[in-house]
Amino acid sequence: MRKFNNVINSLLVGDRVVVPKSSIRWVQHHAIYLGHENGHHWFIENKEGIGVRVVTAEQFFAGVLQVTRVERFIPKHNYSRQDLVQFALSKRGKSYKLFNYNCESFANHVQHGVAKSKQAQTGIGIGIAALLIGVFAVPFMRR
Repeated sequence: MRKFNNVINSLLVGDRVVVPKSSIRWVQHHAIYLGHENGHHWFIENKEGIGVRVVTAEQFFAGVLQVTRVERFIPKHNYSRQDLVQFALSKRGKSYKLFNYNCESFANHVQHGVAKSKQAQTGIGIGIAALLIGVFAVPFMRR
């Protein structure tokens, strides 16, 4: 985790940290920084098989080889950093759903008020394309 100290120390409450879930980097994991308290840096994430939970930086960065990007939270006149923290914490325990409420859609929901995931939309599009190819192209290939 020491190699991420510069990233952690530059974060402000509400910033999003995105890290690869695998070496091929097709799928990314998103978490929101909640701040530093009681000697720990805290994040909130929506973890597959667990749901929305609060974790320490040590837990979040365990096994992480690199940070893909940091997306800064820009407070709005009616949505402050404290509002973001309260909203994020109100989601603790909410179930992870691959297509409807994954880590990216959770982070978008917390930062922007819209629970959507480009990764899930892309996955669905690829799945539909593969299905259509299988349905329409395979019968012609058998001739």
